[in-house]
Amino acid sequence: MTNQDSNKILIQLKEESVSGTTLTTLAGQTSASIEITKEMIEYTSKTTVEGGVPVRKYIPTRSTSTISIEALYDPTGTLTSADILEICYNGAKVQFALGDNTNGNKVIKGFGYLSAGSNTYDMDSVAAGSFTLQVDGGLTFETVS
Repeated sequence: MTNQDSNKILIQLKEESVSGTTLTTLAGQTSASIEITKEMIEYTSKTTVEGGVPVRKYIPTRSTSTISIEALYDPTGTLTSADILEICYNGAKVQFALGDNTNGNKVIKGFGYLSAGSNTYDMDSVAAGSFTLQVDGGLTFETVS
């Protein structure tokens, strides 16, 4: 995704238990970010050197991925911040797609759980929500066609 795509669809969700294949775009979303962390196993020995200099060597292993989502309340949306809080509270597994779904763009897909959710209701301001989605299993990177 590039900066020009920043106003496009950020994340779409669907409870895994809901029938059908259509994911719903979260209404009023302002940002989403993904963090992927790889566990690393060191396989260095006393004789591991490159160019005469002792170095450490690593092998990447398991991945952990977390998605952070920010949204403003949008009463016209079909998936609202309150819906997301309810999914979080119920511990329901969700299917997600992150990115712009225009042909040729890459979208990150997978399953996970909303591990944290908070909404703010300030006086004279639009209600806002922050959510954390913990990816369950791996990610797939698909080019939209």
